[in-house]
Amino acid sequence: MKLIKYFIIFYLVFNFSNLAYAVTLEECRDLSLRNSKLLESYANLIASTIYSNRKDKSALFPQVSVFYEPDYVQYNNSADFTRHGFRNKAGLTLSYDIQKLLANYPQLSNLEIEKSKLIKKAAESEILKNLTQDYYKLYVFLKKKHDYIDAQTYVKEHIQDIEDMQLKGVDIKLDLIRAQVQLKSLYISTSNANEEIDNTLISLNSMMNTEYKESDFSSMDAPDIAALETDQTVFDESLPENNTEKSYIENAEKTVPQKISDLEQSKIDEFDVKITKEKYRQSKFSYLPSLQAGVEHNAHTIDPSIEAYRTYLAVNFDLFDFGQRANAQRELKYSYESQKKLFEETQRKLKVRVEQLITELENIQTTYKNACDNLNNAKNGLDTAKDYYQQGKIKETDLLSVFSDYLNVKDQSYESLYNFLSKKAELDSIIKGLEI
Repeated sequence: MKLIKYFIIFYLVFNFSNLAYAVTLEECRDLSLRNSKLLESYANLIASTIYSNRKDKSALFPQVSVFYEPDYVQYNNSADFTRHGFRNKAGLTLSYDIQKLLANYPQLSNLEIEKSKLIKKAAESEILKNLTQDYYKLYVFLKKKHDYIDAQTYVKEHIQDIEDMQLKGVDIKLDLIRAQVQLKSLYISTSNANEEIDNTLISLNSMMNTEYKESDFSSMDAPDIAALETDQTVFDESLPENNTEKSYIENAEKTVPQKISDLEQSKIDEFDVKITKEKYRQSKFSYLPSLQAGVEHNAHTIDPSIEAYRTYLAVNFDLFDFGQRANAQRELKYSYESQKKLFEETQRKLKVRVEQLITELENIQTTYKNACDNLNNAKNGLDTAKDYYQQGKIKETDLLSVFSDYLNVKDQSYESLYNFLSKKAELDSIIKGLEI
C-alpha cells in the first residue's frame, strides 16, 4: 500500500510540475524593456546630456589658468656688452565669457536633456507596440495551426470512409480525389502557419533576448477584447460582456484629435523647435566681448628693464570676422523658421494617422462582429450538414465542402480580430499616457 501511495504522489507531483505554461503578454513586455539595447543606448544618451549640461553650467564660472615660462635670453646692457642667461616667468590668468552668462548658455543642454528623456519614452512605446502585435500574431497563428491539425484528422477519417466504400465497389473516385485535395490544402495551410509562427518567435525572442519555443506559448490566455464592445468571440466564450457607457473607440474619437499636442511624439517634435529657437537666441549674444584679467611674476630675471610683477585687465572683442557671426546668426534664424514649419507638418500627419487608426478600428470592429455572426452561421451550417450526412441526404465530399467553408469563415474571424488588436496596439502606443 505504501508503495502505491508513493507512486501516486510521485505521479501527481511530476504531472503538476509539467503542466503547460504560457508566457504572458505582461512578462514579454517586461522582458523586452529590461533587455532592450536601444533603451540602454538612450539611457546613456540621457546621462551624456546631463553631463553636457553640467559642463555648460561650469562654463559660467571664471576660467582660471596658471602658467610657467622658463626661457633663455640675451641683451645689451649699459656698458655696451652682451649679457645672457635664464629668465623664469610664472603667472595666473582669469578669463570670463560675458556672452555665455547673458545668453543663459546651459539652457540649450537643458532642452537636450528633456528631449532625450522623451525619446526614451517614445522608444519604450514603440517596443511595446511591436511586441504586443507579435504576441497577438503568435496567438492567432497558434490557434490556426491547432484548427488545421484538427481539420486534418477530421478529413482523414472521412477519406478512410470513402476508401472503405470504394473497396466495396462504389464508384467514388472523384470524391476521393476532392477529399485528398482538401487534405493537401490543409497541409499547406499548416505549413504556412508554422512559417508565421517561427518568424514571429524569432522576432519576439530578438526583442526579449530570450530563447522561447513554441511550446512555451502553448496555452496562452485569450486577448482582452473589451474594446470591441461585443460578447461574441471566436476565442473564449466565457469572456464577460463589456458594459462600459462609452467604448474605447468613441472615447478615442472624441478626445485624441483635440489633444495631439499632448502626445509624446508631438512633444519630441516641439523640442526640435525649441532647440533651434534657443540656438538662434543665443547667437544674438555672439558680439559680446570676453574679459580677461591676470597677474605675472618674473623671477630671477637678469634684465632690469622687465618688471618683477605685472597685473592686467583686458577686453577681447572680435572687431571684424568677414561676416561669419552674422551669417551664422542668419543660418540659425532660417533653421528655426524651417523647424517651425516642419513641426506644423508633422502635427498634421500625426493627426491624420490618429484619425485613420480610429476609422480603421471602427471598420474592423464592424468586420469582426459580422465575422462572428458569419461564424455562427457557418457552425450551424456544419451541424446541419452533419445531420444530413448521417441521414444519407448528402455525400461525404459535400460534408467536407461545408467543413472547408467553416474553416475559411473561422480564418476570417481570426484575421479580423488580429487586425483590430494590432491597430489598437498602434493607437495605444501613440496615445500612451493620454487619458481618454
